[in-house]
Amino acid sequence: MRDVRRGLGAAAAALLVMAAIALAALLLLGAGRFGDLTALTATVVALAVGGSADVVATPSGALPVTVHGAVDVLPLGVSLAGAVVLGALVLRHGRDGLAVRATSAAVAVVVGLAAISLLSKGNLALRMPGDSGGGSVCGAGTGAASRLGGAVDAGFSAAFLPTVAAAAVWALVVAGSCALAGRFPAVVPGLRWAAMAFGVLTACGVLVAGVFGGAAAAGIVLLALPQAVAGALVLGLGVPWTVTSGGVLSCAVHGIEPGGAWIWVPVVVLTACAVVVATRSGSGGLLRRAGVFAAVTGGALAVVTLLSRVSVDLGVTAFGLPIPVLDGRLSANPLLALAAGAVAGFASGLLAGAISVSSRAWKR
Repeated sequence: MRDVRRGLGAAAAALLVMAAIALAALLLLGAGRFGDLTALTATVVALAVGGSADVVATPSGALPVTVHGAVDVLPLGVSLAGAVVLGALVLRHGRDGLAVRATSAAVAVVVGLAAISLLSKGNLALRMPGDSGGGSVCGAGTGAASRLGGAVDAGFSAAFLPTVAAAAVWALVVAGSCALAGRFPAVVPGLRWAAMAFGVLTACGVLVAGVFGGAAAAGIVLLALPQAVAGALVLGLGVPWTVTSGGVLSCAVHGIEPGGAWIWVPVVVLTACAVVVATRSGSGGLLRRAGVFAAVTGGALAVVTLLSRVSVDLGVTAFGLPIPVLDGRLSANPLLALAAGAVAGFASGLLAGAISVSSRAWKR
């Protein structure tokens, strides 16, 4: 029973941390002007485990028009914070009772997120933009939008069953990772170091964003810093992010690619990480450590790239007829990210190994 209680406590702490970070980000973004912060916070937490948010709006006026949409985006800043807290508390007491703690924590997380998804129902006070006479957006003018202008009564909620299913997957992945780490005790210190590095990077990112970009920028960084870091690394390695759009507001498919100077960003970052790994790791050949670093780097970039996909669906139902307005996607190829990350990681590992060997030879 003691390990069951510890597992329940770990789940409660993880959910509280996720809710606290989501609330802090929403406060920085000034979201309280548009809706109830409790419901908005619950929705962000549901999105953080892979759920989706649905929005239904009814513009004011006599026209029988309903705007409906779905947003599928993963705020990885909230997700990783919850995973770090859950994993750290589950692993805190060693291998004894680890399976019980992990299982009870996973069950409690699913139950807790099911309750949270029920709280994620509220209204948004929005005003659709009028026709300002400006240019078109993605080839479509704003005249249709102006005819729907005025106050909008928008309701939002997190889809219950998708949120519960995604929460189960998220909890099982974290619990399974804890169980796997328990079988390899040498990995645990590395995980703790990575967790501390993530916390320091997040704090510095929020501080810098707040100083140079204001409160809203700090809120965005708090929600999506992992996406920003991974996106910059992937772009720097030559893997473009692709934007596609369909519906009335359709755009041509195009890629977001960096300038030539961007290539130095991932090289410097990966080499610095590899130097730290090389200096802190024990015995092992240069090629072996470079290969491990390549596998970890490529796998991490592929996973984060896959999780960083964003999709937005927007449609209008007028006089009973559904009209697709926008079907937007932002994504990058995870296989290309895997290959680019593995190559860059291997090269950075070799360079870091050479730096480490040269440093030891110089000290002698």
